[in-house]
Amino acid sequence: MSAINCKSNGGVVIAALLGILHAMAAFADVDVSGRVVDLNGAALAQAMVSLETASSHAGADVITVFSDADGHFRFPEPINGVDSLTVRALDHEMLRPVEVPADGNAEIIVVMRRRNNQADVAPASAWLAGIDREDKALFIRDCVGCHQVPSTEVRTYAGLIASVPTGEPSEARLQSWHSIVQYMNYISSWEFGRANPSGPPDPENAYSVGSGEAIASIMAEHFVGAMDSLDGYEHGAPLIVNEDTRILEYEVTGTNAIREAVLLGQPRELWLADVSTNRMYAVDIASGSQRFVEVPAEGDMGPHSLHRGSDGSLWIAPFFSSVVAHFDPVRETWRTWDTTTIDGEPIGIHDLSFGHEHEVLTDKQGYIWYSDIGNNAVGYLDPETGAAETFRAPEVPGRTDRGAALYGLVMTSDREHIWYSQLGLGSFGSFNVETREFEALVRLPMVDSGPRRLTITENDILYVSLYGSGQLVEYDTKSNTQIGVYDLPDTASAPYGATWDPVRGVLWIATSNADAIYRFDPRSKTFGVLPLPRSGAFLRMIDIDPQTGMLVTSYGNIVEFVHGPRMALLIDPGDDAYDNRVADR
Repeated sequence: MSAINCKSNGGVVIAALLGILHAMAAFADVDVSGRVVDLNGAALAQAMVSLETASSHAGADVITVFSDADGHFRFPEPINGVDSLTVRALDHEMLRPVEVPADGNAEIIVVMRRRNNQADVAPASAWLAGIDREDKALFIRDCVGCHQVPSTEVRTYAGLIASVPTGEPSEARLQSWHSIVQYMNYISSWEFGRANPSGPPDPENAYSVGSGEAIASIMAEHFVGAMDSLDGYEHGAPLIVNEDTRILEYEVTGTNAIREAVLLGQPRELWLADVSTNRMYAVDIASGSQRFVEVPAEGDMGPHSLHRGSDGSLWIAPFFSSVVAHFDPVRETWRTWDTTTIDGEPIGIHDLSFGHEHEVLTDKQGYIWYSDIGNNAVGYLDPETGAAETFRAPEVPGRTDRGAALYGLVMTSDREHIWYSQLGLGSFGSFNVETREFEALVRLPMVDSGPRRLTITENDILYVSLYGSGQLVEYDTKSNTQIGVYDLPDTASAPYGATWDPVRGVLWIATSNADAIYRFDPRSKTFGVLPLPRSGAFLRMIDIDPQTGMLVTSYGNIVEFVHGPRMALLIDPGDDAYDNRVADR
């Protein structure tokens, strides 16, 4: 086991100690509070107030709160050292930088002015609003799987294209964006195939830009000019934040590609998967210190999908290999299974079977079921013997096998059925784990609707997040009937996963392209928006901490080439929904 400190850049030990002592002397605990107003002195409610802490502060690197109806905000705990304070609101900008008083006695007044240009604050999804729905679904499914598009870098590239003198600007754009598509195919092939001993796969694989010509045409048509001006973007649903909402961000230092996060152990630690190595990062939420633990697997395993066990342990599905790992955070012991099919073929495990509490759930024989994206199959792992077997999904009528990847997976409460999604085929269905037969099959209207991660309630209502079309499917698995399909507040938001919250009775939806989390209330069929405090907030999955009800997630930009934030998040929605449950425990 190795350990590092996320608040230190290394260097000479004496210099580091002197720096820490200096910081401790320079900062004292400060109670930070204030008010957000506009140019006329009127209160600005639900503004994001983010405080970047100094190296002397124990805990989160960035803390965000929200202003109340009167514009007031207060950070719940004293801060030992403040680097900066910023305020974000979709249609406003800070009039001038704000300094936090060293003694914390004065109330901070933040003056905001209206802004007409939203280019620096609207999410990447805002730039896709004018694209035809089917083209947009194709574009999102092919291009937003690893990072946001258009990111700042993509928009800068559009500006460079526009600055080139040419008599045929449309042709110049098409050729330029086609080059980017070819480059991304190469990066995708390299990243997803670097653990393959025979070398990278053919670029025409499930995760590359398979519809290259169509994608280049879409970008050439819609990514025009400098892309430095934008207006008219709206959240699309009411904000669900209040003065008690709190977002804690913990930066993971060094080169990494963190993917998912869960909260485990005593003391409480954020555990994060790094798909670029075989490392799991553990971040102490109280001190902010971090360490890493190597998954004991030969070759590249790349911890990828994380699942809590009902006993507080951690189950890990791989990014590269067929290795499933289990970690006991109390004893800090590992067990791994190198799985193959009965015929000896490798298995591309993505999700392990879990139920409504988002914990690993076995069938009645104790088998853990999984989705196999490599073979478009479902299968099981017997953790006692290591035996594994897969069952290939049947063809989807009228759909080709381009990107046929069996992706998300959940288990019903009777532990007799699993439901799965097929990302590239625009479909989802069920499999009977006792009869070993595929049963229901639901074919969505658009092949590029992109069903990804699933979730299920205690009453076996299934929710499917549609990544490409920006929708949510609600489906009754007992009667095999579709309850509804709902447009998300932003249909370009690229919802990667949905998580059922059994205490609040709501659904939390992780978006990859909208810098926001959506809440869906199945009783009223309405959405709410929880905005995130920075751009590039690429989310995959949200876990609900069963003790506190905090939302646990991370900015999961993949591959080292992406310039997005590398941070884990704890989010308190500010509703006190879990207070009684915590007391009961």
